[in-house]
Amino acid sequence: MVGMSWDNVIDKEVKSADKQDLGKVESIGQNYVEIKEGTISKKHYFIPKYYIQGYDGHKLWASLTKDEIKHKYERDAPPLESEFETSEYLEHKRQMDTQYPQFLHGIPWMAKESGVSLQTPVTHEPLHIAWENVIHKRVMTSDTIDIGDVDQVGNGFIVVRQGVGNSTLFYIPKSFIDNYDGSCLYVAVPSGLVAAKFARDTDLTPEELERLGKEEPSRPTAGSSV
Repeated sequence: MVGMSWDNVIDKEVKSADKQDLGKVESIGQNYVEIKEGTISKKHYFIPKYYIQGYDGHKLWASLTKDEIKHKYERDAPPLESEFETSEYLEHKRQMDTQYPQFLHGIPWMAKESGVSLQTPVTHEPLHIAWENVIHKRVMTSDTIDIGDVDQVGNGFIVVRQGVGNSTLFYIPKSFIDNYDGSCLYVAVPSGLVAAKFARDTDLTPEELERLGKEEPSRPTAGSSV
């Protein structure tokens, strides 16, 4: 799976599992994230990376409560290597690696609130997707409607096949893909516009691809219904 690059989260805000503010990312280590809370009376939390649950397009979310983080990881120096070798941590790491095989290369995208289905994140950060790995992956619209599977990948677009036999092909520019969670690609267009915008029987011409690529994808705004 490809997510938000760890290199791009410096200064991002961080929330605990119980929705408490933890501060902002100060630095990224090999195995931990350093978070600084406060400006005068500063506190530093060195949280192991595998306890970072996801990134919602604005904030990072930890999988521990603030009390757990303060008790275990509030300190003035990074954790010792031995702290990454406890049975508890290794089991948690194993579970995360199973769910997100490329976790150390990118933080998983997640919904902004627990209990809400994942929405395409409102962010201008580029997604670094290994396109060769998305063949046969499901494709969802911004209103979470399944429109088929990836049939092929071109230089600037993907082809999505809907149905079998009398199938429909959608030629979707890569610029309209704004999320990939490891099993599904998410298109920044609602289902009602997909056919009119992308359905066709032949490859996109360079001119058509350039024109579509310049269009601003339709993205959900804060408070909008999906």
